Amino acid sequence: MTAQFDDLFIYRDVKYSIAGISGSKLFDPADFGLNPFMASTACWRGYIITFAVVDSHLVLDTLHVNLPVEMGEARNQPNGPVINGVEPTPSTTGLNLFNNEYKNLNYHIEYTGDLLLGEGFIRELYVHMGFHPAWKYKAVIELMFKNGVLTSELDRSEWAEQMRQKFQKESANARKPSTREAISNFVKRAFDRRYTKDK
Repeated sequence: MTAQFDDLFIYRDVKYSIAGISGSKLFDPADFGLNPFMASTACWRGYIITFAVVDSHLVLDTLHVNLPVEMGEARNQPNGPVINGVEPTPSTTGLNLFNNEYKNLNYHIEYTGDLLLGEGFIRELYVHMGFHPAWKYKAVIELMFKNGVLTSELDRSEWAEQMRQKFQKESANARKPSTREAISNFVKRAFDRRYTKDK
């Protein structure tokens, strides 16, 4: 397994990684008629998203997505549908992993729930698996949304530091998972970004 590309969030001109999702569905490619497939082992889902807040509203800003190619179609040519009036273009990520890129979508997301955003990933905590949790970042903020409208913001960096100390202490005393069930649970947790207030 491989660590996965983070979804991003641009907030007050800072680019954060989305490190936790507490609420309802944030994004489903099927809602846009998309059926992505794996772009690489670092992107099993086949897409990466960038969100932003515009006039207090949560918006889908940029979408990189890898869509199936029909017989005879060029591998890197965009073939996705128009989304919110925006046609896809060839990806400019430099990775050549996605054949469709949507920029400046400004698509309002009616999300209710909270998001943990992390900035300043601590490299020593890198694990070659899944998504990295919020406590692996130096700076963490929590944004609260109701029906897609930003209602409040909290600095959660101190909480992240406490969680970091807790997990580091627990992992120092824990043995690696040995049973098939324990390994399966470990993998599921690594790919699950959901969180509750006590996590």
